[in-house]
Amino acid sequence: MSENFPRALSVLVIEDDAGDFGLIRVHVQLSGLVQGGGKEPVIWAKTLADGIIAARNNKPDVVLLDLSLPDSAGLDTVQAMRAALPGVPIVVLTGHDDNALADAALQAGTQDYLVKGQFDHDALGRAVRHALVRHALELRLKESEKILLDSRNHLKEQVVKMTSQLKELRDEFEDVNTTLKVLLKNRDTDKSATQNALVREMSQEVAPFLLKLKKSVRDRKQIRLLSVLDNNLQQLASSYGNTSAYTLLSWQLTPVEIQVASMIKQGLSTKDIATALSLSPETISVHRKHIRKKLGLNSKAVNLRSHLTSLSG
Repeated sequence: MSENFPRALSVLVIEDDAGDFGLIRVHVQLSGLVQGGGKEPVIWAKTLADGIIAARNNKPDVVLLDLSLPDSAGLDTVQAMRAALPGVPIVVLTGHDDNALADAALQAGTQDYLVKGQFDHDALGRAVRHALVRHALELRLKESEKILLDSRNHLKEQVVKMTSQLKELRDEFEDVNTTLKVLLKNRDTDKSATQNALVREMSQEVAPFLLKLKKSVRDRKQIRLLSVLDNNLQQLASSYGNTSAYTLLSWQLTPVEIQVASMIKQGLSTKDIATALSLSPETISVHRKHIRKKLGLNSKAVNLRSHLTSLSG
């Protein structure tokens, strides 16, 4: 007997004929399904009702079920037995002319069938062993199916949950996107209004004073400085709120280099810049080289003023 079978195998025989039961009992003992010692391994019941009671009291490992009993016959017998003992394999016992009924019993969930008078102890032992193995495999298959079903249901729940979360995130993103668009529109409106106000105030409050200074000053150096100041103020007002490449460049320049770059943009020569800033032309030349280096123009034949003007956008 296989180690997968219980050591003390219990067989419930539901058979109304005493002679047939006696023969089955001998076959069970000769088949090697049971071992000597212990309680009686073969339980006998003469009717379906008695068999159901015996099954519930003794919990057998396998049932040998006659399909023609005093209180039940045919497939109803199988169905009643399976309902009373769903976890135990059933091998049906049929007459010589009951092959069609035996096949129907297999379709109804029994594991095997034996024709009375046509089997010996080896056939009985083989049928019972196969019934136990097939039944164990069916149980494992059902467990696997349940695990797969539970996993699929869990996966469905996760998909539904994630779909709901994605929808919530999409709705939140759309709300944030709408809010951002409104904020950007308001920012552009505020920036435009602020820029217009700045230009207006400079033209009304700053430009007149610069003009008076230019008219009253006779020193050429001071006139250049006032021109640079006027030009820078106008550019500041016109580019207010915009981040140009020139603005980004100015973060890399020193304060003096920013002044030099501003005058270069306005077309002042090295000599004029030196005079305006009270520095030597050589120093201004050094600053020009530094500016070209930071712009990546060292080895390029590019006009510095044109390049600075292009950066201002």
